[in-house]
Amino acid sequence: MRVPLLSQIDREVILLMDDADLAKYLPSYGDRIALIHFCRRQTPSAKRKLGLFEKLKEKMKLRKEANGDEQEPQTSNKKASCKAKSCKRNIEIGWIHNENGVIKQVRARQGGGTRKLQINTEASHDDILKEGKALFFQNGNSTKGQESDFEFEVWDFKQNPLPIDVSVGMIYNTVKLPILRFYIATRPILSLTEESSDEPDQAGDISDSDSTKVDDCSQSENLSELEETVPDVFFVSDEDVSLHSSEDHHAGMQFNVSSDPEITFGPQQPTEEDFLSDTVIHDPCDSPQNVPNDLQNRNLTIHYSHSFNDMIEAFSDHEIVTQSLTVKRILPENSEEACSVPGVLRDVYSNFWSDFYEHCTIGTSVKVPFLRHDFSSDKWKAVGRVLLKGFKDCKYIPIKIAQPLFEEILFGVVYTDLKATFLKFVSCQERDVLNQALNDFSSVDMDELLDIMNTYECRRMVTASSLPGIIDEIAHKELIQKPMFVIDCWREVTKDLISLSCEEIQQLYKDLKPTPKKVTGLLKFPSEMSENQTEVANHLKRYIREIDEDKLCRFLRFCTGSDLVVTEAIQVEFTIQTDFTRRPIGHTCGMVLELSDSYDNFPQFRAEFNCVLESNIWVMDIV
Repeated sequence: MRVPLLSQIDREVILLMDDADLAKYLPSYGDRIALIHFCRRQTPSAKRKLGLFEKLKEKMKLRKEANGDEQEPQTSNKKASCKAKSCKRNIEIGWIHNENGVIKQVRARQGGGTRKLQINTEASHDDILKEGKALFFQNGNSTKGQESDFEFEVWDFKQNPLPIDVSVGMIYNTVKLPILRFYIATRPILSLTEESSDEPDQAGDISDSDSTKVDDCSQSENLSELEETVPDVFFVSDEDVSLHSSEDHHAGMQFNVSSDPEITFGPQQPTEEDFLSDTVIHDPCDSPQNVPNDLQNRNLTIHYSHSFNDMIEAFSDHEIVTQSLTVKRILPENSEEACSVPGVLRDVYSNFWSDFYEHCTIGTSVKVPFLRHDFSSDKWKAVGRVLLKGFKDCKYIPIKIAQPLFEEILFGVVYTDLKATFLKFVSCQERDVLNQALNDFSSVDMDELLDIMNTYECRRMVTASSLPGIIDEIAHKELIQKPMFVIDCWREVTKDLISLSCEEIQQLYKDLKPTPKKVTGLLKFPSEMSENQTEVANHLKRYIREIDEDKLCRFLRFCTGSDLVVTEAIQVEFTIQTDFTRRPIGHTCGMVLELSDSYDNFPQFRAEFNCVLESNIWVMDIV
């Protein structure tokens, strides 16, 4: 009997053959079972490279082919229903309110929020305004007042006034967004009493009774003058925030605002009304209080092995931000550290934030806090008090925390480039792939790019034109939206107690960050040095220029107690030491570094300094 060659049949054909046909090639029944099982387990190499989207498309295609006969009778009905639905589109409507010059979106708990509804594609300005009034001003009333008390406008998804002759369908066809968002913008109608209170009193000799007697003609004139002097207030989209001038839209004042629909919008500096109305309720316990002198000083006992938890426990008391701190540290062998000078306090703050980066943040060069199930709001507020107290006592700010996060805390809006910050937040490998995709999308490895997008839960099709916008959206989610609970906790603690502008924060980040050039510039040597001392001084400068960023922070902390640049000078002194006792000595209180002048060469100097900086514990035993 001549058996046909099985090698002439590929895997797909074997899976389609029944047992009788396969028996012509493999007479043994067990061999046929094993072969079918083997073919089913194998995956073509081409399918392995398919991304998530392609796999989903193939599954849907197979499902349609399997159910093709059942769907044919229903095709005409579906086409009819789709044609009926095509004249309607889904939109979102929000409510933005302007009160006393402060512009913010009204949240859901105050009668606002973002509402979703279907509307005719031919609907225009008046139709959207009618729907918005029906949603937010039911029966003519709202949480902000009656409908007759406000002026109304309709803004598009970029927070710009919507033209009257533009329809919803026209906007959909132009911008190609999956869903459009509109805003009902309201502001109170200015009354005569408000006009009179806003204008300066130029006639001091007029009595109060005379000043209230104004005829109808003068009232209308004053009202028109006031309307001319009041600037138009409007929102600016993300693309216009940085450099666009107000000439493109209005001649009035611009406020930079966030595009997040659930985040309060407002001017650069948050006002007291902003905090009291729509954000966190003011807690007077978190503000400095006038307390007796005997309560102004507090002694803190911090254990080296549990310093992070000890600090959180100590700073759970809101009164600590108004008190002067004296720190006593307990060493691992349960003995008390001999020194209790200000240098210890700087070292305690540096050690706390180092532990915080390790246990409570995610990110590489730039970090953001992440939510932990064992961290309640009280613990996050305690961390916020450490931040506040460290800034007040030592001008210490954890600069590894993303700068946009601090801007959101202080101003309620982000000014820093989120995309650039996000590229420092991701890993080096992800940063290289994203930069390559932004610069030359056609040359990037799509498998790697899609893998990164899946890691950050991207839900949009990635193309060369959509990638920059997608990265901006992911950056806002990772840097602002996810840690928003932490932001709210820290904002409640630090509000009105840290007064910094956006430019001051940027300069502070720049000044505090250590670099080899800055650190070598801090070194102050004796005016007269011997030949050996001059050589050791050159060894020190060379050592600082060669070490990495981590060791540079350790060097600063060894000399000053802080891993940031918080001093203007580090005094270098030379002492006589034997080969057995020779080692660098740092005085963090006076910011003095003592060195021996008996080093034979640079490798010897580098080895001894590395040994000191790489040790886990530096005991401060010089009082």
